[in-house]
Amino acid sequence: MNSDTLNLSSPSAPDTTDSGLQRTLAFEIETGGHHASYIRNFAQQWSENLEPHQIHFVVTPEFFQKHADVVELIESFKTDAVQIHSITQSEHQQLEGRVNRMFRGWKLFCKYATQLSADRGLLMYSDRFQIPMIFGQPSPCPVSCIYFRPTFHYGNLDDYHPNLKQRLAAWRKRILVQRLLKLKQMDVLFSLDSLAVGYIKDNFTTKASIRQLPDSFVRSQTTADEIANLRSDLTIEHDRKVCLLLGSLDTRKGPLQLLDAAQRLPASLQKKLCLLLVGTLGSDIEDEVIHKIERLQQDTSIQVVLENEYVSDTIVQRYYELADVALTTYQRHMGMSSAIIRAALAEIPVLSSDYGLMGELVKRENLGITVDTTNPVSFSEGLAAVIDQPGRKLFDASNAAAFASSHSPAALAETLKAWAIR
Repeated sequence: MNSDTLNLSSPSAPDTTDSGLQRTLAFEIETGGHHASYIRNFAQQWSENLEPHQIHFVVTPEFFQKHADVVELIESFKTDAVQIHSITQSEHQQLEGRVNRMFRGWKLFCKYATQLSADRGLLMYSDRFQIPMIFGQPSPCPVSCIYFRPTFHYGNLDDYHPNLKQRLAAWRKRILVQRLLKLKQMDVLFSLDSLAVGYIKDNFTTKASIRQLPDSFVRSQTTADEIANLRSDLTIEHDRKVCLLLGSLDTRKGPLQLLDAAQRLPASLQKKLCLLLVGTLGSDIEDEVIHKIERLQQDTSIQVVLENEYVSDTIVQRYYELADVALTTYQRHMGMSSAIIRAALAEIPVLSSDYGLMGELVKRENLGITVDTTNPVSFSEGLAAVIDQPGRKLFDASNAAAFASSHSPAALAETLKAWAIR
């Protein structure tokens, strides 16, 4: 049995004292799509490469409900090396509110690290725990962190023009990470941002190890028949250039700005375009997005296909294989996005925001073209470019293949082995 159901007692583990086995606690109280994806990826690689060493994922009751497929995957391994547990309902309820989530979440990490007799802990999303790690109780074991959104190095990137609020946020993040890296309990700081890894090594004093974490995902084989069936199910019209925006379609993802940019296209390009929007619409913008789609369908020849639902990580890649262009036209997005890796794997170009790490990687690796997605004219011009030009002219296919390989499951496995077995 390698998962605790919600009505069982708190997580515990069989004794491995003096066995030479390592036991790791991986703690995650978030339930968004990419958080589940990372647990799936870690679990898969651990079961294939690190058994019999143990990893115990501690999540919320909500995770068990929202991501039953991930729980079922872990159960299917039929090994004690990979286990998943839930905190109690009472503990989950105490995490309401930003401050409670930080400090009580950190206390729960310490509690379960003690209860599991963990040799080391991993905060799967550490950004919110930096303050309690510095000022709260010490961890009972060495702690490693996955740092998602460093921005203190963005001043070195092209096309980055921060306002005062962004400068202050970057300064705050810099101070916190410098303090964090001086903690005795800090083991490894992982970052999905390769540029941040280099910056920290060059500019910060630290006893902790700084490593890039490949932004990997489970690679599911996709057949030509599956792609053809998906295209048929979506009723995508023949000879349309399919531009895909996939993920949680909230304000940050920029669906409203995308629809406005499409409205500006000349009629000769509108008739060639299919906008494929896949993912759950944010409740605060759902009505407005649907209204704009209806207006586009009424006033233009653009085909808009909306799949307003969560798509499992196991079939996401099919949409990229179907598409001609991947859209990462987010609004001032901080950090990495697996969308550019999925696009590279599918051998299609990206139309990306020019902001931050994502824009910098697209330019450096020649993965597509970048635009200022906060500017409607610039956004529309970028959209026109990807519709009007053949995909092979928009990106470097060999660079894209190398980029996808650097974030492969094998790369993640090597990173985990180097960290977990010492």
